[in-house]
Amino acid sequence: MPGNANDGLNAERFAALWAGCDAGNANEAEALSKFRLLRRMVIAENLRIVDAMGRADVMRALDAQLKPVREESLELKAAFLQVAQLAELANKRQELIVELQQELVAVSCPGISSQPARRAQPVSSGELVNGGLVAALAIIAALLMLAALFQMFQ
Repeated sequence: MPGNANDGLNAERFAALWAGCDAGNANEAEALSKFRLLRRMVIAENLRIVDAMGRADVMRALDAQLKPVREESLELKAAFLQVAQLAELANKRQELIVELQQELVAVSCPGISSQPARRAQPVSSGELVNGGLVAALAIIAALLMLAALFQMFQ
């Protein structure tokens, strides 16, 4: 039931009600009453509280109303550092890929093309035999592994 940004939810009213039912309100009866009003307001807009709180306009209104203190934990700082390192590695990898593609085009080896093959070439009998041998060996290896697996459980 997520809401759209253009629905009728009043972000400032939501933030005011949330501030009134927050732990900073010492009057428990008033806090419960404000929470009930907040809940009814969200239900009337066919939303959930968590969906309303995730909206950008509501977050801005909540920040303006409550002025939250956000602390950066050591784990968060470490995660941001790791993200920065991974981004740098991704950039280096992309640069290396571009460089290798350029080298490949420059060298133009006869058997290697940077473009995908357009048409399948006829297969010679030697290639067919070699491919068949590889397939047969792969099947035999798989059968031997299965046999060893069954012997372990007996």
